[in-house]
Amino acid sequence: MTGQPAPTVSGIGLVPNGRYSIPDRDLALGVIREAVAEAGIDLSAIDGLYMPSPRPWTPQGFFSTYLHRLLGLETRRSIEVATGGTSGGHAFHAAVENVRSGAVEAALVLALERHSLIETTGPYFDYVATLFDREFETPIGLTIPGVYAQSLRRYLFEYGIEREDVAEIVVKNRRNARANPNALFDEAVTRREVLSSRPIADPIRLYECPAPCDGAAAVVITDGPSDGAAEPPVSVAGIGAHHAASHLLMSHRNEPTELPAIAESASRAVADAGVGVDAIDVFEPYTPFPHIEAIFAEELGLVGRGEGVDACLDGTTAPDGAHPISPSGGCLGRGHPPMVTPLLNHVEAVKQLRGTASTQVDGAEYAMTTAEHGHVNGVTATVFTTEAPA
Repeated sequence: MTGQPAPTVSGIGLVPNGRYSIPDRDLALGVIREAVAEAGIDLSAIDGLYMPSPRPWTPQGFFSTYLHRLLGLETRRSIEVATGGTSGGHAFHAAVENVRSGAVEAALVLALERHSLIETTGPYFDYVATLFDREFETPIGLTIPGVYAQSLRRYLFEYGIEREDVAEIVVKNRRNARANPNALFDEAVTRREVLSSRPIADPIRLYECPAPCDGAAAVVITDGPSDGAAEPPVSVAGIGAHHAASHLLMSHRNEPTELPAIAESASRAVADAGVGVDAIDVFEPYTPFPHIEAIFAEELGLVGRGEGVDACLDGTTAPDGAHPISPSGGCLGRGHPPMVTPLLNHVEAVKQLRGTASTQVDGAEYAMTTAEHGHVNGVTATVFTTEAPA
């Protein structure tokens, strides 16, 4: 990285997770203008646009080109990425790599999601059915919660974990989200309420599922701090990605309680940053179900195998614990517009390092985020820091 520009997050913008009746265009324009204004640059300085490809039900197609006309942009790079939940992560990484190489000087990364545009019964399940193996999995009616229910059941069996204890991860994240003005939920829940909520896919309950919603976020990355940008400057220190030899639960070599894409992508990100995982002060991962947060901690080596739930129970992953995970509330407390969640994680990491997070981790200098797709088959990891680049 020596001699390369240091990609700096100069501006962020987002709307609270929820339900919106305004057009996608207006959601996008709002967060873009917020991020560009915070970066202290003119729109004309943006020479790269990166975003997840909009969902099939998005009314406006060719969205990135549409934005060029609306905003009067002329860019050197314009990229839409379609890799499911990692789309925002890969779009962000493409922007970082282009800034590092000098291909662009000011990159705009955008994501938006309108879950409210599609019925969560027939039309949505028809879409979800296309994600599974058409020959073996689609005919039996698998759902995303159904996949995670299978790995949860195996996780409980493999490590002798009490089913009721897993609910505490939801309790922690909903408690964290109470202070977050952009979160979908503003009320805490008890273990009893989690476990008595409606069954979705045995043994997973409603409160253990990420709540789909509308959302939008934008991030401006520049080749160094821009004049008038927020202090302290937050730079992207390292990026990493990995896709395991798996598709949802179908894997060549790993148990469903092992998610190697997390470990490998994180290893590459910290190596790129020139630090170890032990340097990370706060984590904002894309962990849509509670046992996935537990396995996340295990894959990173923060705790041993089968100890991820205990790490929540004993306060290790609390905001004031040794390894804070999802102080923003994460997918389970903040709400989950899947295409936007990777950027929401980035925004929360930046706020932590600026010292402006709703639930602040004291003295945070390094933050890690992740994005995932499938049953955590593919993962992107990103390390942010306030440390001056070498």
